[in-house]
Amino acid sequence: MDSKDEQNLRKVSNFSGNQSWYSVYYAPATEAEVLDILSRHPGATIRAVGSGHSWSDVAANADIALDLSALNSVMPMEVEGRNLVRVGGGCRIQHLLNQLYAMTGRTLPTIGAIKKQTVAGAISTGTHGSGSQSLSHFVASLRAATFDAVTGQPVVSEFSAGPELLAARCGLGCVGIILSVDLYTVPKYMVAETIRTCQSIEEVMAAFGDNPLSYFVLSPYGWKLSVFERKLVETGKTTLGSTIKAWFFRVYCLFVLDIGFHVGVHASRVLGPWAIRAFQKIAPAALIRNCERVDDAEQVLTTHHYLFHHEEMEIFVSESDLPRALQFLRASINHFAGLDASWPAETLTGLTEAGLDRILKAKRGSYTHHYPLACRRVLPDETMISMTADAPEPMFSISVFTYDPAGHRDAYHGFCSFLARSLLKLLNAKLHWGKHFPLAYADIAPLYSRLDEFRALCVLHDRNGVLRNGYTARVLNLSAGSKVTG
Repeated sequence: MDSKDEQNLRKVSNFSGNQSWYSVYYAPATEAEVLDILSRHPGATIRAVGSGHSWSDVAANADIALDLSALNSVMPMEVEGRNLVRVGGGCRIQHLLNQLYAMTGRTLPTIGAIKKQTVAGAISTGTHGSGSQSLSHFVASLRAATFDAVTGQPVVSEFSAGPELLAARCGLGCVGIILSVDLYTVPKYMVAETIRTCQSIEEVMAAFGDNPLSYFVLSPYGWKLSVFERKLVETGKTTLGSTIKAWFFRVYCLFVLDIGFHVGVHASRVLGPWAIRAFQKIAPAALIRNCERVDDAEQVLTTHHYLFHHEEMEIFVSESDLPRALQFLRASINHFAGLDASWPAETLTGLTEAGLDRILKAKRGSYTHHYPLACRRVLPDETMISMTADAPEPMFSISVFTYDPAGHRDAYHGFCSFLARSLLKLLNAKLHWGKHFPLAYADIAPLYSRLDEFRALCVLHDRNGVLRNGYTARVLNLSAGSKVTG
């Protein structure tokens, strides 16, 4: 490490505080500077850190951390009759949306719940909303800093078609350092949302027919199903009354749902399990039901729940397996909280066969889950290893949150490990790459039919393992500083 590197050594953390490490930190202002850093550190491991909105160690613990926030240009364009936007890999989604609105009146075809991620980070891990494919699916082409397969020298590669594009669309930082992305855009639209109570999962599923952007939450202990019925509506003329109503719901969502609810979550945690269960039973009463709000898509589809530090594991199951998954999660939450749980016989048999029955017995009463399960419908992606790649039907993501302080999440991690391993065994469930990820390569390899092809492309563009870290070794069997193994 030279003197310049020593000056740039710093502690890097994600927004939640559950990942912290020391790296030499660079913030290159141009693509040429990115290539220069790669040239000057041939023996180092290098990862782009994005905005830190990942709970897994996907970007952590490399020798060098690259902050690409200076690469934030936004350039709308038309290619062969299609409207796209070329955006720098370090651009935040919020900035991209603002620029698109101002310059073109267009927006992204899908919007996740958070707008603080960088574009490169969002597509690299398959960030998604509900009712559409992930953002990765809408990448028309991208440019990345890679390594020449013959000379090993850093070069700028463009991926615009074929297997390389499918791999780079959700590449976990292993295909190259993303410099810019060409994304498809759509006319700016509004979303109508109505919150309703459903009595069964079948009733929930029926809501998606007329309201394809919907998502729903299942509140623990009271087990109420609350569906946020959402559908696209054309942008039209607004009235004073509709504007006031839209702003009322913005204020309500911010101060009641994003702030007030989470203050209640924290307060109930401090008071103990009895308070957690009581709060989760009564909290759904704060939802304004059967009243339609209409607002810009960005306002309805996104939240501010990042205001409170938390951690998330996101589980993906096939739409046809969703009822079984929710039944299993309900029983697991009750069991871990020390309450009576109803387990189907076939579930217990599967857990016994996987050797998970002993863990189930040992963990009774070890963790009181304190947050609703949030469920989103994600359509199959045209990518190589995103969570819905090659899916024969839509999938549902189920988010399992904790608001325990970082450093005090052992019980939550034990709960997540049991859920992940059990649902993998029972339903071939997948996990979101960028969130809490307690599984390893041997666990997940059978779930992705093109994983070996993906790994080979990673090696082709990074033969010396510069763009790898402990995460890639554990999860993808791609070790830093070496060729692909296995």
